[in-house]
Amino acid sequence: MSEITAWFAKLPRNAQASVQRLTPYGWLRLILIVSVYIFLIRPFLMKLAEKSQTAAYEKAAKTSAAGPNLLRGHAKTREDEAAAEDTETSETSGWSWGPEARKRQKPVVDEEIERELMQDDQDAEDADVEFLKKYCT
Repeated sequence: MSEITAWFAKLPRNAQASVQRLTPYGWLRLILIVSVYIFLIRPFLMKLAEKSQTAAYEKAAKTSAAGPNLLRGHAKTREDEAAAEDTETSETSGWSWGPEARKRQKPVVDEEIERELMQDDQDAEDADVEFLKKYCT
């Protein structure tokens, strides 16, 4: 630890001495090295990093199941699908709904959901009316 503090203590003195000892050839060399880094090496490294990052992003996007429905909370994840497949394949006896039966049943289910939502809204309105009658009269 003492070496690190000694190094930081000597840093300003050493940097100042290094700059004072530079010859015109040394200044030219320093400017050339910095310019090569800024104008040649750094843009190349940035493009290389951009390509690498883009490839990693595309790979993650392909393997990710994040779609608009998942972000809204309406989609099944891959784990849910795998669990559903396991339960479907494990049921060897009995019957299951076919695709046509699901299509026929969807409007009925939607109507039932709508009816329940309307009932919930009606109950909420009734509760509001009772609250207003109780506290506003």
